[in-house]
Amino acid sequence: MILFIMGLIGLLLISIPSTVLLLIYVVFYLYGTRYRLPRIQDTMYNGIVSIIIPVRNEPIELMQEALNDIYSWNIRDNIEVIIISDDPPERLADIEKLVYSWRQRGLNVHLIWRSEPKGYKAGALNTALLASRGKYLYVVDVDSRVSPSFIVKAANIMMKNKNVAAVVARWTGKNRDTRVAEAVFASMKFIVDALYKGRSALNLPVFPVGTGTLFNAEFIRRELGGWDEERIQDDMEIGCRIMARGKEILFLDDEKVYVEVPRRFKSLRVQQERWAYGSADTAIARFKDILKAPLPWYAKLEAFNFLLQYLPAFLIFLGFLIVAPISYFLNYDFFKELWILGVPWLVSAVLYIRYYARSLGECGYSVWRSIVNLGRSSAITALLTPTISYALIKAFLRIKMSFKRTPKGIHEHITNSYRVPVEIIIGVLILLTGIILVIYGIVYTGLWCLFYSAGYLYGIYRWGKDLLFK
Repeated sequence: MILFIMGLIGLLLISIPSTVLLLIYVVFYLYGTRYRLPRIQDTMYNGIVSIIIPVRNEPIELMQEALNDIYSWNIRDNIEVIIISDDPPERLADIEKLVYSWRQRGLNVHLIWRSEPKGYKAGALNTALLASRGKYLYVVDVDSRVSPSFIVKAANIMMKNKNVAAVVARWTGKNRDTRVAEAVFASMKFIVDALYKGRSALNLPVFPVGTGTLFNAEFIRRELGGWDEERIQDDMEIGCRIMARGKEILFLDDEKVYVEVPRRFKSLRVQQERWAYGSADTAIARFKDILKAPLPWYAKLEAFNFLLQYLPAFLIFLGFLIVAPISYFLNYDFFKELWILGVPWLVSAVLYIRYYARSLGECGYSVWRSIVNLGRSSAITALLTPTISYALIKAFLRIKMSFKRTPKGIHEHITNSYRVPVEIIIGVLILLTGIILVIYGIVYTGLWCLFYSAGYLYGIYRWGKDLLFK
């Protein structure tokens, strides 16, 4: 009886969290169609805006491109650029040379070098915040691009509405040149439609994004004391404290921030490990801030749901580890006997596919191309599950994780030392488990295991090299 109950729990871990997550995306996407842009009366801004560019081992060519883009803005006379460098001393001369060349061309750009980098990215932002003169502050990743019209619109919104502490642009991938990059681009298109347009339409709080958010610098400096240097996910962390102060964060869907998305799986793995750990760590560290925020109970619950969005992938894997061996020992086909639990998931999955395809149709994607990218994204998610699980466990156990920047530019193509190919081991284990269960007559549970292993097998086939190297 105890084993049966444990097996049932495993089945529920597989079915319920994923069903709820799919339905949330569907509902939010539908409400997102009711989204309305905030009213903006003025299209001019004459104050100073501080542009912060935190760098550490970033390719010089990307820094050059970022400054060149800012130089082309029609509001550059109202801009101060602060490059905050955590680079080793041997790179400092090249960065100084770059900054000097742009100052000669008339760009108001300054360099701050931190000889002892502390506090992750948040520490760099705090140093720049204290040195900045602008009323508003925008953080730039060297690979991102935003229109100056967003800066002007966002500044005017905060000037007119003192309760708004930050304004967020629409996150958009700027490259689709590999299968990984296109899958990330496609997924983020639908995710932003749901989680930002939908939540805005429902008057639920939205979170800032790392690049693509204009902040009220005075509020961040005086009311919040800057970013929390103990947290590696600076955007979500500061979003929680903004909510706790009763301030608003608005979303502008008509203004895009173009971000270079990872081209290789190993780069995506670094990024998603940091995001999974950082979001769960924020949920724990800012638990009290969310609870005391002057928000309805359902808004607080949804904020926690957003921060714990990586949890379903871990719970599905945990459910597999429970239900598969128990099915074998009890000779009981949980997926056959309790098939009714799969019906809500199937319905929600069909709806998810429908609206995912509709969302990507706005980018010119055919239904088939949308489904292909959804399948690819699902395979990537499965392949990332060991990394996500490890990151979440570390966060829940309050084990510190070092800040690792997502490899960009030439760094994406650098091959480091070998690593234990955990994804290959787990993928083969799930495949063999499915085969064994089918052979022993536990057909439906075995078929689910085979279905679950498909994402791993596809990933092993496509990105095997990235699984073998760090």
